[in-house]
Amino acid sequence: MKCPYCGSPLVIERDGQYVCTSCGTVLGSVYVYDTYTQSIGKLDDEEIDLTPIWKSVEKVVKKDISGKLNFYRRLRIINNRLRRSRETYSIHRAFECMEFIAKSLGINEEYINEAKIIFRKIMSSGNVDATYYQMAVASMLYVILTHNLPVSTKLVINVCKSRGHKLNTESIREALLAMGAKYSVRDRILSHVRLGLAKLLGDSWVTLYPQAENFLNNLKKSFIQSKSPVNLAALIVYCVSRRQGYEFSIDDVAKVMHVSPFTLKDYVNKLCPLEHAHRRT
Repeated sequence: MKCPYCGSPLVIERDGQYVCTSCGTVLGSVYVYDTYTQSIGKLDDEEIDLTPIWKSVEKVVKKDISGKLNFYRRLRIINNRLRRSRETYSIHRAFECMEFIAKSLGINEEYINEAKIIFRKIMSSGNVDATYYQMAVASMLYVILTHNLPVSTKLVINVCKSRGHKLNTESIREALLAMGAKYSVRDRILSHVRLGLAKLLGDSWVTLYPQAENFLNNLKKSFIQSKSPVNLAALIVYCVSRRQGYEFSIDDVAKVMHVSPFTLKDYVNKLCPLEHAHRRT
């Protein structure tokens, strides 16, 4: 691409615009620009370099210095309005993302509102290098983790992927670390245990919960830290229910807990061989 004014091939993209670096002329918009996937910037006013536009103004505005300054001020106002509207639209889409995740996973509105507050705080700080979308997902996960809601990170990511978004666990983990998310792995496991027992046993889940806690307490810390919380919860639900005389199969528990039956079977063979052998006899 060449500049139609000076013929220079040194044309770059700058904030969604094509700009000639030789003469400073703003040539037009980049119409595929999507701030939803751009990095989050600061919400407060920041100094914007309008030098390229100013060079163009000097060429096209044939007025005295006061006229040029007035034109320059108007350009700054327009630029700020465009930047604000762009950010507002991206925030709106980020909030839509949170609401979709919550609706898909049955998360109450109070947690959505908290996630939105966290999202705005992160944006205001400007210390996190992530896209609006990543921060929207990370904000929801932050609330899920800190409140020990029985929803796995993998399930959240799968919900996002169902809408065609490219997302991976690593990018979300980095965003969570940058946010300073802190949570107890033990509490996360027990939250999944409570949900699994409630789905399988209804109100009777409370009778098995103490045994589930004891089972978890007897597991080695190194084993707990190396496994997925939801997979460990499924293991606990299966083993404890079998010991109490319930005839749930591995497939039954895996379906309720949204885990792989093959992974659960492997865990059971290692830690609950007697329960598994009893089921086969």
